[in-house]
Amino acid sequence: MRVAVRVAETLTEVLLAPARPVDEVAWSSALTEARRVLARVAVRRSGAGTFRVTDHQLRVALSHGGGPAEEEPFAWSARTARRSLGLAAVRALAVGVARSPADAVRARVAESSELVRDGNPAVSGLDRWLAGLAPAGRAAVGAAAVTWSTRLWCALDWDAFAVAPVIGRDRWWDSPDSALLALRGRAEVRSDAGNLVVLSGPRRDSVRAELALVTLVEALRPGHGGVPGRVVGWWPDSGRVVRVEAEPALLTLGAEAVSLVVAGTGTPARAAA
Repeated sequence: MRVAVRVAETLTEVLLAPARPVDEVAWSSALTEARRVLARVAVRRSGAGTFRVTDHQLRVALSHGGGPAEEEPFAWSARTARRSLGLAAVRALAVGVARSPADAVRARVAESSELVRDGNPAVSGLDRWLAGLAPAGRAAVGAAAVTWSTRLWCALDWDAFAVAPVIGRDRWWDSPDSALLALRGRAEVRSDAGNLVVLSGPRRDSVRAELALVTLVEALRPGHGGVPGRVVGWWPDSGRVVRVEAEPALLTLGAEAVSLVVAGTGTPARAAA
């Protein structure tokens, strides 16, 4: 029990620690250059179809030496559904409408069946998939989501946040130079101090570029202003934490990674930094 408390305190402290000072002139210059790089990328994409850059696409591409790699088509499974269900569960826990991750996940799964049965216009692909599963299948999916949500819920000291954090709201930046290019910044927990990203899979050289994408999207979003908080990557399986502070070099890395992924020219030199 003591170990669990210590881990929770450590992750919370990393996420909420005071920000490092940033040279505003250097930041502004790096942001301007990042916009120029992405504008060139958007022009190259003209006529080539839409390209929505996510951390997943970036990771897959960089692991194959740059450029989009062939992937299996997306399909719902216990693994792909656990984040969506788990985040809904954590939100329910945070506002006090559920007493445990198991109760929260159970309620969310039941909601899917109700939405489909009632023909609710808000029904999603995940809802339809869940509703179509046999009871044993829904139980297996629910178990994976309970594990995922329990880890996140127990990893942070939620009372330490001065303002309630935003849980599981991914953010997009649409290029003003072309409707064909968009970037996604994924984060499971967002606060003024920083963003927490739950990672899976092995430790990898591309993780800094993956987290840089979150900072880049935050900095580019209209009306944001200022310097966004740090990004903390966390592997629940091992407890390992990777922290990247908002700094000009991170904007450069993020824009460079997006450019090389879209162009398919190779791995960014600083991706492993």
